[in-house]
Amino acid sequence: MSHSVPSLITSTTSTISNRTALAAGNITTTRHSTTYDYISPINLDLAGKNVLITGAAWQDGVGYATATAFARAGASAIALADLNGVSNYLVMKLKLAATQAGRSEPMVLSYTVDISKEASVQAMHEIVLKEFDGRLDIVVNNAAHMEPYKSLLVSDPIIYWRTWEVNIHGLLNIARAFLPMQLSTRERSNGLSTMINVSSSGALSARPGSASYRSSKLAILRLTESLQMEYGDQGLLTFSVNPGAIKTKITETLPEQLGGRYTIPKFMRR
Repeated sequence: MSHSVPSLITSTTSTISNRTALAAGNITTTRHSTTYDYISPINLDLAGKNVLITGAAWQDGVGYATATAFARAGASAIALADLNGVSNYLVMKLKLAATQAGRSEPMVLSYTVDISKEASVQAMHEIVLKEFDGRLDIVVNNAAHMEPYKSLLVSDPIIYWRTWEVNIHGLLNIARAFLPMQLSTRERSNGLSTMINVSSSGALSARPGSASYRSSKLAILRLTESLQMEYGDQGLLTFSVNPGAIKTKITETLPEQLGGRYTIPKFMRR
């Protein structure tokens, strides 16, 4: 049997398309660049639930946007932690976001914490444990550090390693301090026991000049999986999310030629 070249191309393209579909390669039929009604926090009821979010000092950052979503979803208590602290203005604005969404005003606690330092994290833990009356449902590990875009041999080794100290050691410090509180809440009152670790799309690709950041974010993926395997039978549910390029405080040091790749989601705009 003979085939013409056009018919072979058509047949091959169809086969590849079918294989892609069978492999679940194109499972997303509609792509979104901002939030939408189906996933709106207004559709949730987190009354009685307590949340801890790291890296929430900036109004246009992912951490504060996440805190705002939890406030609008009705979370009863929200603890914010950041190396730079969190202003009273942002704390007030978070409470206002809750009441404007028809929710009760949440307790909002803010802490100045260096998550790479175990003692700093432990001091915050003691306060949160007391103020939250021992209940903690959700932890969002969002705090991060990004070294300047420089190749290895011209980079500052201290700053280079600081990325891992914050992104990995910091996450481990938070998990060691607060995971027992989450597991206890799960056992005592069927708490959500959920940990969300913010990685990055940078974990999925390589680019010269950002090896420390990208490798640390890749490590977060495997750490998240490991925590799930170790504590899933006790009720822990872990997630790792990989945001794309977003114009926030941490990306201010990126090269100018990368600036055009940033996006600012609508829910983060002032």
